[in-house]
Amino acid sequence: MKVSSEEEVQGLYEESANAYSEMMDREIDLPVYADVLGRLARGISELQGPLVDTSCGSGHMLSRYRERYDSERPLVGIDLSPRMVAIARARLSSRTEVLLGDMRNLEDIKASSAAAVLSYFALHHVTPEDALEAFREWRRVLRPGGQLVLATWEGEGTIDYGAESDVVAQRYTKDEVVRWVHDAGFSVSRCVIEPVEGLPMDAIYLEGRKRVQ
Repeated sequence: MKVSSEEEVQGLYEESANAYSEMMDREIDLPVYADVLGRLARGISELQGPLVDTSCGSGHMLSRYRERYDSERPLVGIDLSPRMVAIARARLSSRTEVLLGDMRNLEDIKASSAAAVLSYFALHHVTPEDALEAFREWRRVLRPGGQLVLATWEGEGTIDYGAESDVVAQRYTKDEVVRWVHDAGFSVSRCVIEPVEGLPMDAIYLEGRKRVQ
């Protein structure tokens, strides 16, 4: 199954970083973010360790988490785009570590150290094999019982960016995503498909925990 290369995906987000950040200035106030971040804060209240956003973009979700839910927890943001990293660093200040990197390889994060891993709308840029690799890497860095929070585009076939970009990305079904999450060593506590306002695609919202094996 073909998806665009890492360099092509990086180029897409380099070009769109400013526009994306401006969009998230509005989007972050939608109820979906309050719902997921509130559940996340409650779910990891007894766990130590950072919240790691593996595709942090402009840093809006980490910033909102710190402002509304937990001002003391360490935060780590990772993104493939240098421009996104710069925007996130400016938004989050020196109290948050924002790194340039690949969500499939969190080499700067120690094993069994994180309370939660967050991934919002990045999985469509990797193949099924790389998706499973990413889930296994996220499990590696999580503490026992650590929480996974994921959103990705639902369906089959590629995503059409139209005239905006030639990047090829892939939608996945709920069954596929749940199977990968389970195979990587997570239990699933919540998984729903919901429409996204203004877009012709639905989204999968999944929450799970690292199984103790």
